[in-house]
Amino acid sequence: MKNVNFVFYHPHLDLISDRTIRSLLKRISTILREIQYQEVAYLIRSSETTPSQKQSLRDRLDGQLNHIEAYYLERLERGSLTLTVTLTAFGIWLLQQTIGESIKEAWQQSNMHKELVAYLSGPQRKEVLDRNIDRVLDGWTFDNYVIEDVNKTTDEQGELTVRVDLSTPPQIQKRIEENSGPVTIDSIIEDSRRIIITLNKDRDA
Repeated sequence: MKNVNFVFYHPHLDLISDRTIRSLLKRISTILREIQYQEVAYLIRSSETTPSQKQSLRDRLDGQLNHIEAYYLERLERGSLTLTVTLTAFGIWLLQQTIGESIKEAWQQSNMHKELVAYLSGPQRKEVLDRNIDRVLDGWTFDNYVIEDVNKTTDEQGELTVRVDLSTPPQIQKRIEENSGPVTIDSIIEDSRRIIITLNKDRDA
C-alpha cells in the first residue's frame, strides 16, 4: 500500500471562516497523528526484538510522535466542504531512524529493517490500518461535528482512500444559520443605516 488519503466531507459548510477551518484541521491533525502512533506501536509490538529493545524504541519515539507532520493538504473545496489530505509517513520514518539508536546488534537491526520493508511492501499494512482507522475514528469526536459514515476504498495503484462524512448536530446547525453570512463592508453600511433610522425615530418620538 502506498498513499493513504482522507476525504472529509460536510454537506452544509458553505461559509468557512479561519476559525472554522483551524478547528477542523486541528482535530484532523490529532486523529491522523494517533493513526500513525498506533501503526508504529504495532510495528514495535510485532517486531522480533527483546522486551527491553521494544521499550527503548517506545521511550525514544513517544514524545516525538506527538509533534510529527500529520498530513499534507491536497485539496479544499467549498460549497459543501470537501477537505482532502494525505497521511504522512513521518511516524514510520522516525521508527526507521530510531532502530539504530535502540538496537546495538547489527544483525537485529538488519532483521527489523527487513520486517519493516516486508510490512510496507505487503498486504498486511492495509489490515493494520483498517483496524487502526476504525479504532481511532470510533473513539474521537470532532467538537461541533458528528461522524455519519466512514467508507474505505483501494484503487488499482494500491492507494487507500478513507472518506469521512460529517454532519453538524441540529442545535449547533441552527445557531450557525442564525449567525450565518459574511461580515462585509456592505453589511456594515446596511446595519448602520438601520441603526440611524431607529435612532432618528426614537429622537423624534
